[in-house]
Amino acid sequence: MTPSETPSRILVIRFSSMGDIVLTSPVTRAVRRIWPDAEIDFLTRSEYVGLARALPGVSEVERLEPVKGRPRLISRIRRRKYDLVIDLHGNLRSRLVSLAGNAGRVVRYDKRRLSRMAIVRKPGGTAVVPHTVDRYLATLDRLDPVGASHRDGAQGAQEKRLPGLNVDARAVACVEERLADAGIGPGVPVLGVAPGASHGPKRWLPERFAQVAEHVAESRDMRVLLLGSEEDRTVTGEVARAMKSPAVDWTGTTDLSLLPAAVRRCGLLVSNDSGPMHVATAVGTPVVGVFGATHPRLGFAPLGPADAVVTLDLPCSPCSLHGNRACRYGTHACMEDLEPRRVIEEAERLI
Repeated sequence: MTPSETPSRILVIRFSSMGDIVLTSPVTRAVRRIWPDAEIDFLTRSEYVGLARALPGVSEVERLEPVKGRPRLISRIRRRKYDLVIDLHGNLRSRLVSLAGNAGRVVRYDKRRLSRMAIVRKPGGTAVVPHTVDRYLATLDRLDPVGASHRDGAQGAQEKRLPGLNVDARAVACVEERLADAGIGPGVPVLGVAPGASHGPKRWLPERFAQVAEHVAESRDMRVLLLGSEEDRTVTGEVARAMKSPAVDWTGTTDLSLLPAAVRRCGLLVSNDSGPMHVATAVGTPVVGVFGATHPRLGFAPLGPADAVVTLDLPCSPCSLHGNRACRYGTHACMEDLEPRRVIEEAERLI
C-alpha cells in the first residue's frame, strides 16, 4: 500500500487487555502520521473503551459486542467499508471480524507464540523475543513503503516506539478535585501503588508493597495513592491495612478514562507486571515494575527512559506466558524471596 493508495477508513483491532491496548499506541500514532486524513477506528471490548479513546490518532472506538450483539457489530463494520484492517490481536475472533468486514486489505500481528513458549519451556536462559511494541509496529512493515517511513534513525525509532496516551483536561480536573477532597493539594507529591494483577502468581506480597510505600512516602514526603480495578479490592485492602499511615484508596472507583490522568499525577508508580505499569510509561510517569512468574524477556517490560524492572531472574523464570500458572515447585520464590529493599532502591533512584 503506497501513499497514492491512501486509505480513507482504517480499523485497528485489539480486544484486550489494558497493557496490550496501551502498547498499541505507537501503531495508532504512526498510522495517523502516515495517513493524517484517514478515519481511524479502534475495536476493543466494552470495558476498555474509555482507555482506547485516549490512544493517539484514533477517531472513534467500536465496542466488541456480547454474542447476541455481534450481528449488529458486523453490520456496522460492513457499512464502514474499511480500506485497511490492522489486526493487533491475531486470534480467531479478530480474524472473523476482519473477514466479515470485507476490507480492502488486512495485515495481522505475529504473536511469536512459539518463540515465547520456547522461553517458558527453557527458563533461565538468555533468549529474548522482540518487545510487543516492536512486534505491533512490524505489522506496519508489510504496508510498503510504510515500514521505512515509521522507522527513521535510531533516536527517532526509539521515540516512535514509546507508548503514549492523550490525557483529557477534564480527567485531570476531576483527579485534582478528588485528591483535594482527600486532603492532597496540587503541590503535594503522590506515590502511586498498583499491587493488583490479572493472575495471582504475578502479584508481589501486599505487605511488601506496604513496606515500600511507607518507606518511600516518608523519605520523600509523599502521599500514597492505591490504584486498581474492582477485582483488586482484596489485595489493595491488604496493602492499606499493612500500612501504619493512611493511604488514599481509589481501587475500583477510577474509570479507565480517568486512569491516565491519575497515574500522570503520580511522581512514581510501583506496580506488578500489569496494565497500570504501561499506562505510567504512556503518560511519562516513572515506574518500577515487579516481575516474578513472568519475565521482561517475554516482551512486556516498561519502555520509558526512566522506568525500572525488578526481578530475581531465577532459573525457573518465566514459568508461563501470562503468569497464570501456579509455581511448579510450590514455593513462589520469585515473589516470596524478593525483598522490599530491592524495590526501594530503584524507587529512590528514579525519584
